[in-house]
Amino acid sequence: MIIFIILYLIALFCYFFTRTSRTKKYRAVNKYIMATMYLIYGICHTAARQTFVSYHTMLIVAFILAWFGDIFLVFDFGRGGDFFLAGNLCFIFYELMVMVEHGKNFSQLCWIFAVVALMLSCFIYACGRWPEKFRLGKMRWLMTFYLSSIYTHGITGLFMALLLPGTRFTVMGIGSFLFMISDIILTLYNYVFGENKWLIRANSLTYFVGLLLIALSTAL
Repeated sequence: MIIFIILYLIALFCYFFTRTSRTKKYRAVNKYIMATMYLIYGICHTAARQTFVSYHTMLIVAFILAWFGDIFLVFDFGRGGDFFLAGNLCFIFYELMVMVEHGKNFSQLCWIFAVVALMLSCFIYACGRWPEKFRLGKMRWLMTFYLSSIYTHGITGLFMALLLPGTRFTVMGIGSFLFMISDIILTLYNYVFGENKWLIRANSLTYFVGLLLIALSTAL
């Protein structure tokens, strides 16, 4: 695990520079290496430790969809977003099932959707109140739909980290929350602040560290 983490972080450090370079080829290769690393690590440990014919299979599907999202996002933002949307739904289902299996009831889990509804309301209000700053245009409702999935994924992970005892759940939950933060940063980069190297590096940091934590949680 230590060797894997070191190699992954080295690749992430390189990505801080290839992501902001003008050569998309280097960026793609760098990103695909990290995506393949978390994919293989997460699938291998999940398959080795869990029953395949169970809801744990959904976690494997989520890793695969996230990997496809990374593959396509370099060249096709829309198609990559479609894969991430589907991946978010799989992560949400898996994390909810984990909490249900550990005795959490509907009255506890419904707070997740209350928090998500509040976050979406703030986003919609901001877009309507300051259209000159939140320059989404026709993408406003499409982004609202996508953000509903990533908000739910991140908040579900946060609740899992808070409600369930054990390092595995804490690590996975924090990873999911960082995944959500990364997409919030990406939205600000694309539609609010524009070109900013440090902002896009913050997106890369939170996203790939988030996926790293989710992958590592499968080995705990």
